[in-house]
Amino acid sequence: MSVHMNTRIITLWETIRTSFWFVPSIMALIAIGLSQAGLAFDRFGADSELEILADFYQTTPESARALLTTIATAMITVTSIAFSITVVALTLASSQFGPRLIRNFMMDTGTQCVLGFFLSTFIYCLLIIQATKSFEQQEFVPGISILTSVILAIVGVGVLIYFIHHVARAIQADNVIDNVYRELNDIIERLFPKIEEQDEVDTTAEQGVNTPPDFTQIYLNSQDIESASSGYVQTLDMGQLRALSENSDMALSVQYMPGDFVVRGSVLVTAYFNGATLPCESQKIAELVRLGSHRTPVQDVEFAIRQLVEIAVRALSPGINDPYSAVTVVDKLSAVLCTLTDKPFPPSTYEDVQGIIRLQCKPVAFTGLGEAAFNQIRQYSKGSLAVTIRLLEGLSSILRFSRSPEHKQFVRQQAAMIEQIQSSSKLGERDWQDIKRRLDDIKRNLDSDNN
Repeated sequence: MSVHMNTRIITLWETIRTSFWFVPSIMALIAIGLSQAGLAFDRFGADSELEILADFYQTTPESARALLTTIATAMITVTSIAFSITVVALTLASSQFGPRLIRNFMMDTGTQCVLGFFLSTFIYCLLIIQATKSFEQQEFVPGISILTSVILAIVGVGVLIYFIHHVARAIQADNVIDNVYRELNDIIERLFPKIEEQDEVDTTAEQGVNTPPDFTQIYLNSQDIESASSGYVQTLDMGQLRALSENSDMALSVQYMPGDFVVRGSVLVTAYFNGATLPCESQKIAELVRLGSHRTPVQDVEFAIRQLVEIAVRALSPGINDPYSAVTVVDKLSAVLCTLTDKPFPPSTYEDVQGIIRLQCKPVAFTGLGEAAFNQIRQYSKGSLAVTIRLLEGLSSILRFSRSPEHKQFVRQQAAMIEQIQSSSKLGERDWQDIKRRLDDIKRNLDSDNN
């Protein structure tokens, strides 16, 4: 979706930041460097005549190793406890909020740094213990390095307290919802530029109703490029696809968008050209459509929206029965859709500098994202008056921010479906009047806009 996006780097970064190994590995390397620097400083301090350094070396190798062994044992024990707490948090998140939310917990920098701190302290102590054996023959112990390990152990107590507090906050429903909402906003800001106040909304491009070009009338030949494997489209390297089509004097029609599932053997891209053969290798084109075993929010806004929807749907299930969380999700999704009314959606066709269409892809529309946000919640909230009312209030907010007929049509359709569902449900008279009053307000505002 973002033309200038280096998808390889972004995909790699997405993998790194959702892992438990990267930050601890970096901190372990820092611990190794710190131990070597501390030992080098100890060699200098032992030979120095400075009195301020002499006090750090008044100990025996046996007591030093005993102290370091105690700290190392404590650190590896605390590390196992931290991993156990993390696994419990991941299990709770998977059962209560959905398995796709595990990714958000794994990308938590605080948890990664805590695990890395305990592991790196353990590694640091092991290296210093090993060093005390060589220093014992010289009747000398690395005092500054031992002092550093004591300081790290004291800091570790604070880190453990922070970690318990951090996990307790991280598994709270409101915080989980807000974290997903913030990430969704970041994705929207990255993929959708903001409309300037003086600019008009290009509703044609936004609705994705551009007439698709008939490349068969322009180019003599075409070739279908099939997928070599099955999987979800994670990223499209639009910049490289455009550059490749321009440099090879051809046009490309991409059949899938990020988030779509591709079956092996399906046509990924159709290339149109005038020569006898395809002007570049088909494999080179296929590599620009990156497939994976799961969806990611790198270019897939709908996936990030569905993460919030999954929280709401689970909250409305009889086993959890937490309508308050569902109401919070509806508030966040309404805010997201209000934000999207102020965003120009990516075009479905891209031209070169000469105005020749070189790339065509599936359009992304406001209606599609809005239906992904509201449809399932509307269906599962039939027996929840609070959630239904909040859906209608969210539609009213979207209507106030609407800037194109597509926005108003989405509100009209959603309101009509809510009215159809709730009119057939067994609501009390006063409950139905609450819903009817909000429906009438939406209809009145829609009619006034039309006039």
